[in-house]
Amino acid sequence: MRGRLPSHGRVNATVNPIHRMRAMLRGSDGGIALELALIGPLLLMIVVGVVQFASLYLLQTHMFQVARETARSLVESEIDQSGAQTYAEARLLDWGITYTVTVIPPNPPTHSDYEVRISAPLADASLLDLFGLFQTGTLDAGAVMQQ
Repeated sequence: MRGRLPSHGRVNATVNPIHRMRAMLRGSDGGIALELALIGPLLLMIVVGVVQFASLYLLQTHMFQVARETARSLVESEIDQSGAQTYAEARLLDWGITYTVTVIPPNPPTHSDYEVRISAPLADASLLDLFGLFQTGTLDAGAVMQQ
């Protein structure tokens, strides 16, 4: 009768997974806490980095869409060049960011290409700048529309 459980009803610790887990945790002497203390900050930095770059990507994509919409409205004469900046600023995300909207009119006038550029300082656009990586530079987006 090898390999059978004892007949008195007790389950051996090597057979029951719950007892096995308790035995491992009792014998670890704080090893799990030490591993978490070593790996935890690294995992936190990775998560913060992913959130930071995702928010910058979201902002740049939105800036590109606004630039494209503004250029399209200029080409279709829905707005004039003097109202393009106000039109674009009204559609940008209100995250407390100072945007710069530049409209480049057609040159020469026989061409109907409008170019709209939107930029924002990285220092304003970044959510969290732990290591000073985003103190200089700009986040740029632009679109050119032709009739």
